[in-house]
Amino acid sequence: MLNIPYEKNRGSTCALSCYTMTARYFFPEVTFEQIAEISDWHKGYVIWGFKFWLWIMDKGIKITEYDLTNLEKWADKGFESLRDEMVGEEYKFIVENTWQINSYSEDIRKVLAHPNFIFKRERPTFQDLKDAFQRGAVCEVVLDATALDSKEGKIILHRVEILDITDEEITFHDPRTNNPRPKRKENIELFKKAWLERLDGPELCVYEQIKS
Repeated sequence: MLNIPYEKNRGSTCALSCYTMTARYFFPEVTFEQIAEISDWHKGYVIWGFKFWLWIMDKGIKITEYDLTNLEKWADKGFESLRDEMVGEEYKFIVENTWQINSYSEDIRKVLAHPNFIFKRERPTFQDLKDAFQRGAVCEVVLDATALDSKEGKIILHRVEILDITDEEITFHDPRTNNPRPKRKENIELFKKAWLERLDGPELCVYEQIKS
C-alpha cells in the first residue's frame, strides 16, 4: 500500500485535495495552501491541473495522462472549440464554473510540450491502472461519486487517490468534505462501474519519479 498522506475535501476541491496528496507523497514539506496557490485556485470554482502539473514536472516527476479531452485543440483554438465535443450540459457547466476558462490555453501548450508529459487521448483500462500501480506510480482517477456510493442519480465527477489494488478490492483516499474517507475500500467491480462504465470520458493520471 502506498503511504500517501490524506487531505480532506475543503468544499468542491476534491481535485486540489488529490493534487496536494500527490505532491506531499513526493515532497512531504508542501502544504494544501501552497498547492492551492500554485494551482491558482479560486474558491467556488472547479480547478484544472495544468499549473500544478507544470510545477511538479519541473521538480522531476513524469506524468502520463489518459483523457479524451482534446487538449491540443483547446490549446490551439480555445475552449470554445470543444463545444461540439462535450456531452449534454458538460460544456455549459465547465464554462460557468471555471475561473477565466480561456486563460488555460498557454498552460496547456506548455504541458503538452514538457519533456516529462505523456498524453494518451484514449480511454484508460483497469489494466492501465494496475500496471501503473505495480510500477509504484501514484495514480489519480476521476469517477462518478454517485455510482461509487451505490446510488442512482446525476453523475458527480470526483477525483480519488489510489493506495492499493488486490484481486478483489481497491483501496483509495476519498476526499470528502463532511465525511472524510481515508483508506476507503471497495469491491473492484463497483469501482470499475463508477469509473469506466458510468463516464463517457474516464480519466487516469499517473505520476512517477524520474529515475536518475
